[in-house]
Amino acid sequence: MIKAVLLDLDNSMLDHPGPQFAATFRRAFAQHLEEQTGIKSADSVFHRAIQKLNGQRDIVSSNDEVMTSSIAADVNVPVSEFQPKLGSLHQSLYGQARSVANAAPDAQQLVEALLDQGLAIAVVSNPIYREAAIVQVLQWAGLGDFIESFAFLSSSENMHFAKADPAFYAELIARIGIEPDEALLVGGNRQNDNLPAETVGLHTWPIENATALGALLEHVQFAGWQHRYSGRPLRETMLKPQFLGNLGALFGLLSEVKEHQWHQKPDPNEWSIVQILCHLADTETAVHQKRLQKILRVENPFIRALPPPGPDMPTCSDRPQEVAEEFREKRLSTLELIAELGPEDWLRPARHSIFGLTNLLEMAYFTAQHDRLHISQLCQTLGKCLDPI
Repeated sequence: MIKAVLLDLDNSMLDHPGPQFAATFRRAFAQHLEEQTGIKSADSVFHRAIQKLNGQRDIVSSNDEVMTSSIAADVNVPVSEFQPKLGSLHQSLYGQARSVANAAPDAQQLVEALLDQGLAIAVVSNPIYREAAIVQVLQWAGLGDFIESFAFLSSSENMHFAKADPAFYAELIARIGIEPDEALLVGGNRQNDNLPAETVGLHTWPIENATALGALLEHVQFAGWQHRYSGRPLRETMLKPQFLGNLGALFGLLSEVKEHQWHQKPDPNEWSIVQILCHLADTETAVHQKRLQKILRVENPFIRALPPPGPDMPTCSDRPQEVAEEFREKRLSTLELIAELGPEDWLRPARHSIFGLTNLLEMAYFTAQHDRLHISQLCQTLGKCLDPI
């Protein structure tokens, strides 16, 4: 069942080809950078910054932080001094792209129809743009009245992966608080939108021509259309991007936590943010990795589910950022474990005290679901997301 629709801004909601907008943005960026720094190779500097998003990442840093650090290093300016220059850039250059920011036919009616049905809507854009750019483009495109109603706006400041990386879409759904097969991505680029989203397990609606958005509008007006989308078969290729995307979503939320919020509880029967982090770090090795290793080692083992900790679970540390880093390191260890598995390993059987007959693939997928459960819990604690869908 569909609970959220992810609308690609660049290639479906705007009546222009995505590359045209990107090229306009890039020219304006290079011109401003040359004016601010005097360098004559600004375009290549910007290109190298974007390439950094596709390389090995620490996942803790947002796309914006990675790009800013890369550009500052290239122009030999400390990040602290370069930030104000970049800020003025983002305030001034978007106007140069306004001529290509027009709403696609049926875009407004589609958004209204989806909101009327109580669905969550996320705006998906190339995560090299800051939120200020996304907001301006939405206003120019006649979609500004809906901004406060959107569940999430992806941007360089809150995302941790390039758009063509399946982990980007895994991070998106974790931030919204849904499972992959509960999302419908409306995208116009097969390579950068639909294919990576399908790798994670999302449903997709391709925008291949000028009538595709209108066809989708007709589709969503049929009663019960959301229920026509069933769960996708599990595939081992879903796991790596979900494990990484969940990390990105977690660190994105943690970057918004104020010092006084770490130990606050929204309710006496709920966990604090620190307790959530302690639980994630503890169970990654003591439960999730141990369970996978047992299935690999023992023929058809019995897996007993442990009772969940209560609200009085002890806090493992007074340094939450260190706990988050501990979880990240343990998750990377889990990724190393699954990277070594062959096709026959994923199908190794097991018996679970709650799920019954299962296999290693299903147990690994449960780890990704466990992540999203507690990411949503953290999001609710911060008041940074909608009520559970």
